[in-house]
Amino acid sequence: MRHHHKKTNTQHLVLKLFKVSVVIMVLGVTLSCKEEFSGPITEHITMNDINIPEGFKIEKLYSPGAHGQGSWVSVTKDDKGRLYASDQFGTIYRVTLPGAENKLDSVVVKQIDIKLGMAQGLLWHENTLYALVNASSENDLDIQSGFYKITDANNDDEFDTVTTLRLFNGWGEHGPHNITLAPDGQSLFMVLGNHTDIPEDIGSVVPKNWGEDNLLPVIKDPSGHANDVKAPGGWVVKTDFDGKDWTLLNVGLRNTYDIAFNPDGELFGFDSDMEYDMGMPWYRPIRLCHLTSGGDFGWRTGTGKFDAEFPDNLPGVANLGQGSPTGLLEGEGLKFPEYYQHGFYLFDWSYGTMYFASLTPQGSSYTAEVTEFISGVPLPLTNGIVGNDGAMYFLTGGRRLESALYKLTYTGELNNEVRTPTPNELGKNERNLRKEIESYQSIKSPEQIDFLVENLDHWDRYIRFSSRVALENQDVAIWKHYVAKDESVLRKIALAIAIAHQGEDNDRVEALKALMQLDWTDLTSMEKIDFLRALELLIIRNDENIDTSLQRAITTKLLPHHLKESEYLNKEITKLLSYLDASEILEPTIHKMEMDTITSNLKSMYLSGDITKRSDQYGKDVENMLNNMPNQQNISYAKSLSEVKSGWTKALRERYFRWYNRALKKSGGKQYANFIKAIQRKALENVPDEERAYFESLSSESMNQQADLMKDLRMPDGPGKNYTVAMVEKAFNENKKDANFANGANFYRASMCVLCHSIKGVGGNSGPELTQIGTRFSVKDIAEAIVNPSETVSDRYRNTVYHLNNGNAISGRAVEERDDVVIVSINPFSPDITTTIKKSDIIKVEESSQSAMPAGLINSLNEKELSDLIAFLIAGGDGNNKIYD
Repeated sequence: MRHHHKKTNTQHLVLKLFKVSVVIMVLGVTLSCKEEFSGPITEHITMNDINIPEGFKIEKLYSPGAHGQGSWVSVTKDDKGRLYASDQFGTIYRVTLPGAENKLDSVVVKQIDIKLGMAQGLLWHENTLYALVNASSENDLDIQSGFYKITDANNDDEFDTVTTLRLFNGWGEHGPHNITLAPDGQSLFMVLGNHTDIPEDIGSVVPKNWGEDNLLPVIKDPSGHANDVKAPGGWVVKTDFDGKDWTLLNVGLRNTYDIAFNPDGELFGFDSDMEYDMGMPWYRPIRLCHLTSGGDFGWRTGTGKFDAEFPDNLPGVANLGQGSPTGLLEGEGLKFPEYYQHGFYLFDWSYGTMYFASLTPQGSSYTAEVTEFISGVPLPLTNGIVGNDGAMYFLTGGRRLESALYKLTYTGELNNEVRTPTPNELGKNERNLRKEIESYQSIKSPEQIDFLVENLDHWDRYIRFSSRVALENQDVAIWKHYVAKDESVLRKIALAIAIAHQGEDNDRVEALKALMQLDWTDLTSMEKIDFLRALELLIIRNDENIDTSLQRAITTKLLPHHLKESEYLNKEITKLLSYLDASEILEPTIHKMEMDTITSNLKSMYLSGDITKRSDQYGKDVENMLNNMPNQQNISYAKSLSEVKSGWTKALRERYFRWYNRALKKSGGKQYANFIKAIQRKALENVPDEERAYFESLSSESMNQQADLMKDLRMPDGPGKNYTVAMVEKAFNENKKDANFANGANFYRASMCVLCHSIKGVGGNSGPELTQIGTRFSVKDIAEAIVNPSETVSDRYRNTVYHLNNGNAISGRAVEERDDVVIVSINPFSPDITTTIKKSDIIKVEESSQSAMPAGLINSLNEKELSDLIAFLIAGGDGNNKIYD
């Protein structure tokens, strides 16, 4: 018999509340439990001509150029969520975004009423706008490159005071770049390009006795780029909010535009490549770098760049191929799927691609999974920021290109609730150890020497590196004796490197002798790499020549292992033995160069074809190279053997110089052939005078035998006129429907464009590549560049003016610098035409404000001929491309 109990009022109330709570919980789960997903979105869609992951939405909010507000390159936000953006060559603007709080339905832009701009770095902090200005020597604002503080003295919400905190000597595309706030909010970090001088009065955790540190002579860029820039390259510095205390933290970057911290408080930067070096053993792709304290990232001019394996520099966390890195944005605060909230967004200007890097701790550093996030043609990305609404706001522009402000939001089905970032537990102990070690980079602490030495052989490379830098900041007399007695191979080698940097010559010799006691066959691959670099540095840094008997001992130790190790070790051993003039290596190395032509293993650092097509400036060079790849290992061998003076026979020289014939038929960056010829010229210096012409002739047929660019040329009928930008636009608009592609190709040659610019790989290289100019520039932009070529001149193509003591001035590009002379290319139409200037005759050197490209090159064309030329340019030399219709 079942008993039924009457429920009390209280029981009824509890039951009702329970049912209601269940409904609320279920409803809550239904509403909030969007699908979770832990990886990158692989499906992409196209919206507004931009490729984005499925579920995202992109909007173009504003076009500065349409309002005469220039081309925006930097952005920050204030406490009210308003943006501040700077024109690369103009002023700063306040951008109020539409939203419920201000009842605006469109973007409102207002120019800030202060005489400051050209800021490639902006940061808002505590009612102050900080600006890192990159200003040319002559500008309309009459300001200088430097660090500035902008404030509102009377609190009327209008800036009225500008304070100069520090000026910098450097400007242009490799000048001062960006600024970010430290994770603890107590200091500022800045990054500056390799054409910006490091002030002598600032402190440094990086020992300041840096050097070029190349065993063999450096061959400088044949185009003259950065040839007068010495170590240590681009740099990162820390300062306070008043710009009084400065500490140099990192060196050896090339041209990092932006830096950012991750949730662990670790600093990262997105560093650039030198695309002219593609195909060469010293080429380094664009890369995400972990900027640990005291780090040197190995940039040196020309062929002198450090290999990523060298223990005296740090590698990238991720290599991304080719491009022009600009912005770097951490994803904290984005209302994106969780995967996209914890990582970095990497902006590439030239290929119009934004990458996403998801980091995983590994020791005291990280590994990175890098995927394409968004892309467009054109989409010249410059910088971005996380808005107060959780959207990403980013800019396009730069170099006076059409600029835009975009908004990117997520509207898909995945959970996009903002997650509070937390430091990683993985790697925490190693990071803490490294930070403890880094604290001794700035203070002398003799009692910690054993602690620092102990960590010189830590399994983590970043800890080893930080330990050596900290040790080098201690008194060398206290620790130099450790090299002779330490039993650990890695510690002994690291101590030898530290002695090479900080010791005296007698210390270096003792360190060399200590290293020579090591048995090569007992060393691991990594130990061998470090061992060889330590030998190099001890030799390089020694003021006097190393004793002959010690040189022979090194040769004897390494010769049995020549060409019997990994490719990397073979390259380094060959370099050392070439320096030591070991003629025994000639025949086997030349044989290796003749027989080893495999290049497939060298392609991984270069972009795929679907990405290269997005860039007119670099893409075609990459495609051509991948289809006709040079062997970088053999180029390294050739450069090393160019220094060997003894042991040559005529037969060996014939085989060696015929290699140049084959090498010069390969493809690479714009200076590939010129670098190969420069190595060849160096090798010819060791050939007897009476034989040089013969050996030079063995490779004289080798250039890619470009067709006579002016063959069958038809001159314009005219009559021409003195064109203005408006006249060019008008002429093209009136004639474009009848444009003749073949005639345009002819007038491209007749106007001498082809002598300096290439399209689809054909033409000169003293000016920018133009294959995809039509996808990046408007007709007005193209007209402006032709009619007023000096209005905007890239650093890459800017001439230098040498003022001489006889009153003359020579304008051109330095292609080689020796102890007493500078060799200058003086004719952009014929770059091989040079003049030699004695340094003793130079009284002043300055950047030219005038483009090497003369104005008026199109003035011999009539309007129909001019329209044909413009159509050819817009079509990128492709007769099937009808984008000019």
